[in-house]
Amino acid sequence: MSYTAILDKILDSKDRTVGGDAASALSGAMACGLIGMVARLSIMGQYGLDDHQFIKLAEELDGISFRLLRGSQEDVKAYAGVCDALKLPHETREEMEERLEKIQETGERAAEIARDNGHLCKRVLRVGLILRGNSNTNVAADLEVGITLAQVGIQGAIGTMKASLPLIRDEEFRKELQNDINELSKEDNYYEDINGRSQH
Repeated sequence: MSYTAILDKILDSKDRTVGGDAASALSGAMACGLIGMVARLSIMGQYGLDDHQFIKLAEELDGISFRLLRGSQEDVKAYAGVCDALKLPHETREEMEERLEKIQETGERAAEIARDNGHLCKRVLRVGLILRGNSNTNVAADLEVGITLAQVGIQGAIGTMKASLPLIRDEEFRKELQNDINELSKEDNYYEDINGRSQH
């Protein structure tokens, strides 16, 4: 399914096949486009970064955007898998065990996709914070919208990960997932500039 078809389903209130994480991934992809645009419009403007740094950030965001669009597609597949697993028969002991195993498998997959999308959105947010105060002021409002969209992407991923926890019986996986949730939940009150130096 294309990302435009996914967007159409998100916009259709009667459709139940697309969940919040797909929408969050698309939100992150839109953030990439806006923040990348700001970086490109800051070239040759002496806004705090060298031109090659603006280009490097914009190109990184182009790559992340592609990955998030693909992540939205993967989420739709994973969500469908979870729904199918929950519908499996569970009359006999064997059926119950098979159903639980399938729920575990699909729940882990959904959580993994949300985790990956969330960390990508976290990187997008940090690029936005790098550009805040170091980019073309004429598109400052566009930058802030991009930052907000990245934050939406992070929160959506966290929500999906939390929703997946009850489906997962593997304690080690649950622990790792909770660590990812905690990491994504941390507010960024600093950023690393393009050279890796912490800025407050």
